[in-house]
Amino acid sequence: MNSIWNKNIQLFKSRFPALADLYHSIIEDINSNGDDKSIFSFWTVMPAKNGSMTAQIDNMLLHSSYNPEREGQTAAEQLVAKQKETVIFMGAGLGWQFCSLARLITKSVRECPVKKLVLIEPDPIHFFGALFYIDWSDVFAVEQLVIALGCPVDSLMPLLEGNQINTGNTGLNASYVYAIPAFIQHARPYFDSVIALIERNRSKDDINAATYKKFEKLWIRNSIKNIANIAKCRTVLELSKDFENAPENFVVVAAGPSLEQLLPKMAELKKRAVIVCVETALHALLKIGVEPHFIVITDPQYYAYRHIAGLASPSSVLVCPLSVYPAVFNFKCRQIVLCSEMFPVSGFFEQQLGSFGDLGAGGSVASSAWSLCRLLGARNIYFAGLDLSYPMGQTHIKGSSAEQTGHLNTSRVSPVQGINSRSRFSANPEYGVDYNGNKVLTDARMKMFAWWFESKIAECKDVKTYTLSSASMRIPGVEVATEVVGEAETVVPEIVEEPLQKATSTAISSFLSELTKLTSLINQAVEQCIINGPNLHSEISIIEQKIAESPLEQIIALARPVTDDRLQMYTSLQKTMGIYNKYAIYYNTGK
Repeated sequence: MNSIWNKNIQLFKSRFPALADLYHSIIEDINSNGDDKSIFSFWTVMPAKNGSMTAQIDNMLLHSSYNPEREGQTAAEQLVAKQKETVIFMGAGLGWQFCSLARLITKSVRECPVKKLVLIEPDPIHFFGALFYIDWSDVFAVEQLVIALGCPVDSLMPLLEGNQINTGNTGLNASYVYAIPAFIQHARPYFDSVIALIERNRSKDDINAATYKKFEKLWIRNSIKNIANIAKCRTVLELSKDFENAPENFVVVAAGPSLEQLLPKMAELKKRAVIVCVETALHALLKIGVEPHFIVITDPQYYAYRHIAGLASPSSVLVCPLSVYPAVFNFKCRQIVLCSEMFPVSGFFEQQLGSFGDLGAGGSVASSAWSLCRLLGARNIYFAGLDLSYPMGQTHIKGSSAEQTGHLNTSRVSPVQGINSRSRFSANPEYGVDYNGNKVLTDARMKMFAWWFESKIAECKDVKTYTLSSASMRIPGVEVATEVVGEAETVVPEIVEEPLQKATSTAISSFLSELTKLTSLINQAVEQCIINGPNLHSEISIIEQKIAESPLEQIIALARPVTDDRLQMYTSLQKTMGIYNKYAIYYNTGK
């Protein structure tokens, strides 16, 4: 039996025992029949001019026919020069490039910027074929190693992104994708889908980065001002316990133009389903005398609050994150329920008090509403007014709070038509297709939201999603329904009205104390960089270790700028901490 194979497979079993068990039959087949090479007939394997093994597939060379080791080493050095923390290989052929890069990571005298290696391979036999022919021992010595073997496309993002929110300089934006035609030839449709998915997620991370940069001060201000309200609220996670025997039908109501045709049916729909309304559609529902079961608002801006300002819905439950505009907590409703969000203030209190309940980060309030339905046990989710486009040239339903706000901002030289046009054409307008196959005007932002729904619907096979309007932009996986099918009378579970009072004052004191400690560490780092003494590296390392151990470390992770200049980086972080402390002082003084 091949000694290279024996060595590689033992290392693989030791490093990835669960994968080894999953593909036990393939491994045993190679143990029994590997020597006759017929099991690897998809490749033509041959010796290169220097005696090493090379291969070709469909008349395409996987590696050099002269010196595959030198080719692999050159490619690895070029990948290191990209200065990316993670390198993602789409297939690896026999593995010369992959193994050479692993060798640079584990054995290079100089520190290698690449820390994490990822291999994506849909066909396990191709991966095990590589282990049969060349030595992969350096690969299995890499500390941060991910082998995504036979993974469905929609399961890859958690492996590549992790669970944290990425804001432009982490996650996939800190990765380089290595995909050469010969390596992906055997499963081209799969790899094309993966690469497209990666690009979409990179766009999402860019949006997260731009959003964080734009709203950083607002999130900080709102969150710190709102921490006193935590004790008055419940959490989405606690709310979900009330819905253990949930109705099967939920309706997400958004304020798209198509909602106008559905409003006359809303009173009847409320009898047959749980109504979850995004804040922009609340005015339209209350106008016809329908109070939704749930209202969802996630935007921290004052203009989002304006959609519910002056309204009241006494029978509704309002769901929001901690960072909403503070006046939201004065809204007259049955109760206010907190959900998780990606920012550090809320994250700290969840560490102290328990998770609030994650509604995902899909970029729109409608995506949070869909996630809420699923968390509460929905089996069928219906969209009403979620157009993700501009049917009939409209941005929102007539009479919605968004349209009313537009009227308030008009003047003789800036009529409402101009405001609508700017809204339609401000985000790279392009055409999509509705459920009838007709072209409909949309934009890049709306298509990103549609992709989020598409990916989540494909991932959550226990929930079926429908739309009540065929004029909306088509989302793959969503079916058109003319009505909500099910029980004639929906019984909504009794909702407990017990606020989150436990240990909240202790958690607030702890937050303010940790904020002071973290500020001191950043100030120390700035001082050390200015002094620039001979022991700067070791002193900064000690400070960084203490920052990493802080319960508020996520503040630094999100705000850390991409720069090699230490003084510039810590000065920027010092400014961020100044914003936090400014509003912490406001909280302490009751202003």
